[in-house]
Amino acid sequence: MCTAPTLPEVFEFYIGGSAGPSFYVRLVDGRLLYEWASGGGYSGVVMEASPTPEEWARFLETTDRLGVWEWEQEYVSAHSCCDVTYWHLRLEIDGHRVTARGANAYPGSQGAEISKEFLTFRAAVKRLLGRDP
Repeated sequence: MCTAPTLPEVFEFYIGGSAGPSFYVRLVDGRLLYEWASGGGYSGVVMEASPTPEEWARFLETTDRLGVWEWEQEYVSAHSCCDVTYWHLRLEIDGHRVTARGANAYPGSQGAEISKEFLTFRAAVKRLLGRDP
């Protein structure tokens, strides 16, 4: 008999900036609500996704593999003065928790370039929403 994976108690992820595209996703009452935006504004259209237990399990396996639970609280680059991409993650599940944020800086990167780890995490979030990474 297969047991369903535990869902996160808290999940919020945002990435965006003042000029480029952005998206915000949050877990509310077991549902993922998300919004896409461009040009620093918000569309006002909130969409909903309902990942399957298998999709949640795959996402959580990815977070474990990437070491998300060990991410620092804050990543800031010397290149954070203009045209900044901000991101924020808050995830809590089964006693594990991480709150991390950055401004033109990412886990696994020494500069302003987005690391492979962060790109993989962002793609996993998009897959959880049923969107192409």
